[in-house]
Amino acid sequence: MNLQGSNISLRLPRLDDVPARNAWFNDPEFTRLYLGRPSGTPYAQVEEEVRFAMLPSASSGLLEFSVETTSEPRYIGNVFFRKISWQDRSAEIGVFIGPRDLWGKKLGSEALRLMIAYGFRELGFHRIWLTTPSFNQRAIRCFERAGFRREGLFREAIFSGGAFNDVVWMSMLESEFCG
Repeated sequence: MNLQGSNISLRLPRLDDVPARNAWFNDPEFTRLYLGRPSGTPYAQVEEEVRFAMLPSASSGLLEFSVETTSEPRYIGNVFFRKISWQDRSAEIGVFIGPRDLWGKKLGSEALRLMIAYGFRELGFHRIWLTTPSFNQRAIRCFERAGFRREGLFREAIFSGGAFNDVVWMSMLESEFCG
């Protein structure tokens, strides 16, 4: 399966994604913004996560795509649904762009739009939700531009940078999707 955008395409994860993903998951700024935690993920754990993402979503509860640039095929990140509830027709969405030179280029926004459209149109979701650290203002703006609305705040839910930080909860309903 391959989903095509203007600047990126989404493809199924492969084991050759592991080295780049491992580098990102060991970049302190990336992990602070994406995971809200310090870096230090062992290579074997990253490889195990990619292998898990390669399993059928029916058995894993995860549907993940690798993000590649279209100009020159370059693996640059991932977008995924997890905690999929077919009964409730809902899932959590997440997206990350790893290479710092591509941050702020709207590639994550494009991947997010493709995945949201896929979730509502093809998978029949009614609700797509996410959480993000409150200090990641770039991510919050990206999610708001995509049409997500803030639902709530988990106060001091993660410990990062030597302090407890809030986590923002956001969602989009099928009726709010404008794609």
